[in-house]
Amino acid sequence: MVGSSIKLPAVSFETIRKLIPDVLHEVKSYKLPRVCTELGIQPSVGPGDETEAHNSKRSYVSTRIADLGEDALVELARKVLRKYPNEDLMEAIVELTEHGQHRVSKLVRGDVLKVLNRFDLLFGDSPVLQSLEEVFGAAALREGGSLWLDNSSVSTQIEQHYIRNPDWSNEDMLIQCGALTCTQFRFFALLEKLVHPMTRRDAEQAEMAGAISDALKRDGFVLKQTTVESGYAIYGVVLAQAGVAGTMKNLIFASTGEKPELVFRDALNNDVEITKHADKVLVYERPLPSSGMLLWSDLRDWYAETQGVDSTEGSKMLYRRLRQSVIGANSAGEYAIFQGYYDRFTKRLGDRLPALLPQVYLHYDPYTRRERGAEKFLARQRMDFLLMLERGVRIVIEIDGRHHYAVKDQSVPERYIANAQLYAEMAMEDRRLRLMGYEVYRFGGYEFRDVDLAGKPQVGPEAQRRVAEFFDRLLARHGFR
Repeated sequence: MVGSSIKLPAVSFETIRKLIPDVLHEVKSYKLPRVCTELGIQPSVGPGDETEAHNSKRSYVSTRIADLGEDALVELARKVLRKYPNEDLMEAIVELTEHGQHRVSKLVRGDVLKVLNRFDLLFGDSPVLQSLEEVFGAAALREGGSLWLDNSSVSTQIEQHYIRNPDWSNEDMLIQCGALTCTQFRFFALLEKLVHPMTRRDAEQAEMAGAISDALKRDGFVLKQTTVESGYAIYGVVLAQAGVAGTMKNLIFASTGEKPELVFRDALNNDVEITKHADKVLVYERPLPSSGMLLWSDLRDWYAETQGVDSTEGSKMLYRRLRQSVIGANSAGEYAIFQGYYDRFTKRLGDRLPALLPQVYLHYDPYTRRERGAEKFLARQRMDFLLMLERGVRIVIEIDGRHHYAVKDQSVPERYIANAQLYAEMAMEDRRLRLMGYEVYRFGGYEFRDVDLAGKPQVGPEAQRRVAEFFDRLLARHGFR
């Protein structure tokens, strides 16, 4: 995480507007007009563009993005980052999206730093200055301090007062680095580095994570395990009320036939075996990235490898396979959700597109053997759709037909009668999922009256609008613009 630290508690959209020309300054002037066209900054290359870019590359870009709105500016910044990675620009985007609404106050930051005084060897066996540079940036450690007579750099003072002659506490040292005033992006990066298995493991790791969490809870955050790497716990800072505890063990989804029968073979390790209809489902067994999010690109690369094809062909094959599963469910709502999501966001989000998984039977089992007792069979209900986002955020989408809340009238088969027991079972399952940390969203089948599944499936304008509006708001809520 090397780069100059933005010393602002909150980053503005104007920060992004200024950073984009800085990032593109590395492009050769004669190439800049073409690059701007590829990024969508301008529609085409004009006859005088190369000369204008040669005179001032920053001015060339700045004038063309001066009138962009906030959403367009963030989307452009993400496109720029995909081609030209830059720490400062990424930090600014995260501050305005992921950290835009929920903030940790300076008071709570101070409480967290006091907690760290309990621990020796803050960065384990890693060099202190190198670790600090990875979090706060090399420029931040080179800065002089006006309070010091010799105006020496932060790193020089740390060397003197923390490493050679330790009269600074962990709290004192981190305050000098800017831990109270840096962006939340960097503050969280600091906490996650302190409990990374490269720094500390096992009981000491869990003890520090718990102590930090206790301090963060005042502002609604916790530091908890979000995934596993090589068998070691990876921790992340997440909202206290969001996310699902535990790590993915199995992902069984996209049935094209009968429901699979699942049996625990090793309940302690959550090993599950499909004893029947294994050929009708897809089973994804790879570990999730450290972010905890499953992207379409991750799923596509896995499927391409299993089929022995390249990623482009793998993407096409996987989409057809998932679509086959959705069509087989014979649900107008499921088809409209699936088709609407991928049609709307595949190009918009590109490599950032989260995978929308249909007909998920199991994605992980968070219970220990003690909690499960003598249970041998997995009795979890199928989820119509699942999105696995960062920090353990898990979103379940269900489409409710009449069979979810009513039963057929035996005397008049075309008529359904409301059933209190079915409705109660559905409500209980929603409560259980929400208490485990899931977000649950339900659609009524009546909302998709203009979807026709006969012959070639067709989604009408009302259903298209409803699906687009839902996903636009959902993804914006979780930092996707």
